[in-house]
Amino acid sequence: MPKPIRVLCVVDNLAVGGVREIVLSQISGLDSTRFKVGLLTLGDDLEQARDRLPSSVAGLAVSYRADYRYHALDYLADGFLLWGARRFGHDAMREIDRFRPHVLHFHTNPRDLGLGILASRGARRALVFTDHLVRIRPGEYSRRARFLLRASYRRLYRRFHVISVGVSVARFDREAGFLDPAKEHLLLENEVDLDRFRPADAAPHDGPAEIVYVGRINEVKGVDTLIRAFGRLAVERPVRLVLVGPDSTGGAMARLAKDCVRTPLAVEFLGQREDVPALLRRAAIGVLPSRREGLPLAVLEQMASGLPVVVSDISELTDLVADGRNGLVVGVDDPDALARALRVLLDDPDLRARLGRAGREFVEDRAGDPTPRLARFYEAIVEREAITA
Repeated sequence: MPKPIRVLCVVDNLAVGGVREIVLSQISGLDSTRFKVGLLTLGDDLEQARDRLPSSVAGLAVSYRADYRYHALDYLADGFLLWGARRFGHDAMREIDRFRPHVLHFHTNPRDLGLGILASRGARRALVFTDHLVRIRPGEYSRRARFLLRASYRRLYRRFHVISVGVSVARFDREAGFLDPAKEHLLLENEVDLDRFRPADAAPHDGPAEIVYVGRINEVKGVDTLIRAFGRLAVERPVRLVLVGPDSTGGAMARLAKDCVRTPLAVEFLGQREDVPALLRRAAIGVLPSRREGLPLAVLEQMASGLPVVVSDISELTDLVADGRNGLVVGVDDPDALARALRVLLDDPDLRARLGRAGREFVEDRAGDPTPRLARFYEAIVEREAITA
């Protein structure tokens, strides 16, 4: 019987969010007779998901660039000089070498791909990168910065077999020249757990109507636009905006909410939570006004929970939400339009119910198990690179 293929998945951290859920789902589904799987978190936070790891999965944790802040020059340093990996990656490299992977699979920001490049220099290892995000959008950077970032990403990505989590991500990666034709590329769309995320059995809880946002609290997700839009709602009855996720703004969004939200409106920051399915079932509306995404698990979870959703008009979201059919779509960075959409849904329970049912049906129709395709992908790249398992 052939020896199992050793696969080590690497993540930035195990904070509650889409990447964590995708990785945990995928590694839990792999056949332990065909694959020996490990999970390495670079955030030294294995305890956050230890109870979700199957006994067959080896959990590893180190601290890698914990003080990192996203600057273009750091991407370029990793891309061209591998400076970050050499300077900060000693512990990570030790754990990688100790696990001895045949496949080293990164679910991280491209800044960490330097670790994979270094780790493959002394041993035959197939490198995989799951791209969770459309990374360069028009207007985000100066022309010079866009040119430099594209060059850096192209250099990094083309060392890896690439998995794209959504159609928009795959299209961008292809058009940007990030994909090496000599390597494998797999479109493996994010899936949601339909048993965990399901509509409420009864009417929403007593108390203020809740609008729920799930994700990191940062500007990329459009949280500032959401708070401004919420503050402009003209309502007579109490309404609460519930924000679920870790705050990477140093409290700036909480200060913004204090400045622009008045009674009977209220904003509640719940932080990182493990009971997201229950929080969604008690909500009335889901919202994700992102400026940039990949294929957001948060929206699929809201739709699976039977919530009407309001999203921004970017292709990564409109691949999922059709305006007026299974949700509402508003312009990016348009708080007035977002406020109007939220008000329409608050005032029309029949519309909420119709869009919520359509969203659930959409998620059910696209549901499937991606694990067999991922397993075949691993086997194909190991065979292609003549790596002996």
